[in-house]
Amino acid sequence: MNLISLFNQEIVAELKSQHWQNNTIGNNIEQYTTDLLILEVAPKVVLLSVGDDPEDAFIKNIRTQLYQLFLPNSSFRIADLGHFSENIDVLPEAIARIRKYGSIPFIISPNQSVTFSIYLAYCKLEQTVNILSIDDKADLEEEGSVIGNNNWLSHILGYTPNYLFNYSLLGNQSYLSNPDMLDLLQSLNFDVHRLGNLRKTLQNSEPTFRNADIVSFDLSSIRSSDCPDSIRRGPNGLYAEEACQLMRYAGLSNKVSAAGVFGWDILQIDLHFSSSSLTAQLIWHFLDGVSNRIDDGKIGNEDEYVIYKIGSEDLSLDLIFYKNLKNGRWWMNVPINEHKKGKFNRHHVVPCSIDDYKQAMNGEIPDTWWQTFQKLL
Repeated sequence: MNLISLFNQEIVAELKSQHWQNNTIGNNIEQYTTDLLILEVAPKVVLLSVGDDPEDAFIKNIRTQLYQLFLPNSSFRIADLGHFSENIDVLPEAIARIRKYGSIPFIISPNQSVTFSIYLAYCKLEQTVNILSIDDKADLEEEGSVIGNNNWLSHILGYTPNYLFNYSLLGNQSYLSNPDMLDLLQSLNFDVHRLGNLRKTLQNSEPTFRNADIVSFDLSSIRSSDCPDSIRRGPNGLYAEEACQLMRYAGLSNKVSAAGVFGWDILQIDLHFSSSSLTAQLIWHFLDGVSNRIDDGKIGNEDEYVIYKIGSEDLSLDLIFYKNLKNGRWWMNVPINEHKKGKFNRHHVVPCSIDDYKQAMNGEIPDTWWQTFQKLL
């Protein structure tokens, strides 16, 4: 498969022909014309757009707004493949190819259902995966033959063979969510973080991003006054600056290897470019996070980590925590069944916060530890 042939690069060529200031993304972003160039250069992030309408004005506006922003790091390499122009069934192979080249695919699309295609790329690589969705509700409506913005998660849960290990929902607004769907997520030991709790301690969400492979951002999670062109507009939601901070956490995570921003209404006008400008800034904050990633080293190595063991009467075993000496990040070790090591070995050392450690010191078992333990039995 020739990766480049799957994309319409006219919009990229048009934008690249314009004059951009020095050190802006538009002045530095690459338009590759062969697979070999991507393989040799291995840009850190590869941008691509997906949608039924290659002339989608919002997609062009996002690129225009993004190109005029300044690079977060002068040595940071980013490429733009353009607009995916083939059948959606081919998209997972394209995403898998980008990942094999060592780059992080970043997808922009009005349809959050593209998250399913990203997931299928990991299935092709036979890799178990953690998905984190920033959304105003769980997209778990009754599964039908046609995948859409409101049921893509149902399609992932129903897909076999199943490679989903964990799903986290950040920004859930309970009055928009069917309680039966939330009960289902809880029964699967998945994470649901309500909007109010998330906003109280935004920084506490950082470990959740450190545990994710795929980050899917729905613009509907942002209040409509800050993002008036999302597909589900509501008075409540994240503030723009909070959304940007979350995307920076996504970029900082060494584990995140694919991401995307989705969910605008293609019928809206994007008045004053407020929504497309915010979307571009969400992408910029992701790029900023990626450019500032810190190596966590070998987790649990005594030369790099302080190791804490806390006895638990309830479990008759020690809870083991690791604190990185250089960056201060916390992790916890969850016992894994020997029979599951082959498939789930990459999931038993879990990112956490100092609050989880303090909770264990008080004799309580952190929720993340317990949820992971149930899946590794």
